Amino acid sequence: MATLTATPQQLTRANLQIAAFGNADNFIEPAFPGQVLNPYAFLVDISERVHTREMAITNVLAAAGIGMWSYSVYSKKFHLCPVASGFLGMKGSSTFGLGVLMQKLVQWNQKHVLDTAKTACRTQQEFETELHINTADGCYGRWLKITGRLYCSDGLAMKMMGTMTDITAAKQEELRKNDLMAFLNHELRTPLSTIKLYIQNTARVARMENNKPLEDKMLKADQQTVSMTQLINNFLTLSQVQDSKLSLQQSRFNLAELVEQVTADMMVLYPDRKFKLKVSKAIWVTADYDKLVQVLVNYVNNAVKFSSVKSVVTLSCGTVDGEAIVTVQDKGRGIKPADQKLLFCRYSRIHHENAAGTKGYGLGLYLSREIVESHGGEVGVNSEYGKGSVFYFRLPM
Repeated sequence: MATLTATPQQLTRANLQIAAFGNADNFIEPAFPGQVLNPYAFLVDISERVHTREMAITNVLAAAGIGMWSYSVYSKKFHLCPVASGFLGMKGSSTFGLGVLMQKLVQWNQKHVLDTAKTACRTQQEFETELHINTADGCYGRWLKITGRLYCSDGLAMKMMGTMTDITAAKQEELRKNDLMAFLNHELRTPLSTIKLYIQNTARVARMENNKPLEDKMLKADQQTVSMTQLINNFLTLSQVQDSKLSLQQSRFNLAELVEQVTADMMVLYPDRKFKLKVSKAIWVTADYDKLVQVLVNYVNNAVKFSSVKSVVTLSCGTVDGEAIVTVQDKGRGIKPADQKLLFCRYSRIHHENAAGTKGYGLGLYLSREIVESHGGEVGVNSEYGKGSVFYFRLPM
């Protein structure tokens, strides 16, 4: 076996070069420090026993429909077992360069795959991503889940290895579900908007005619349309969160104005409730306006739901430590310390002896957390049992 002489600093620099991906046509040529008697000495010295074990593992995975792949840092070639080759439309074991793989991928998927692999090389961590493969037949193409990691020997990057699984059926079902959610979202919003308009017009006429009983009924009906709209929004957001595709339509806006607008809407929606607004100045953030409205409405609905009619709900907006913070305070039942940890978990609903008539799916706070965290922010609650709660979210400015 040939020997390598190099300083630790040289090895570090070499590893950074070796682990870094190049463009789609080629990779950065690795520069080996020190005296190299035989360049092939850097290839992994696999004994017959190790090779036999790897073959056994590959055969077991193949029986489960899982393919194996590897990429050599030095030959700059991918090697796929027969199962993995079949996923890409090839026969038997195959060896090819990065350019061939890029040609197999749908164009929009190429950069994401490369960026994921580069990050895994730099951090020397495992990665998992999806490949969208071009196919001649089928409108969806083929979807593969690929996992892998970089392996080193004596401090030098040697090869990447991992598994490949066909997830086309699951992906097609996911896409169909997304199409259904989008369809329902559109088809339900349109009649709801029409119903809401008729209800509000009827309430206005009842008010002009001094028909208090009818006006009260219309206001209650209006509350139900708002609740239904919020439910649609929550389930649509849930679908996006489950698919790890929560899309944000970000823009620059005054967060204080958003809080003022939501407070005004809540005053109309809950005329028998008292709301208080505390906003000091303009607070500009870059975020998804509609998604943050959804979060704040979730907070206010909970405050109204779990506090008495005569109590005050206070909405505030300010800055703390260079971050924007929005709070909703109520004087309701409060939350026990042990229950506070569960509040923002999916489908969690805190049991309360007086909450028998309270409706809900336990999604509002969970989705609020997902939305705020997708903005790089944080959600939380401060509560004293029996004395009320303060729900808040922070956002970077």
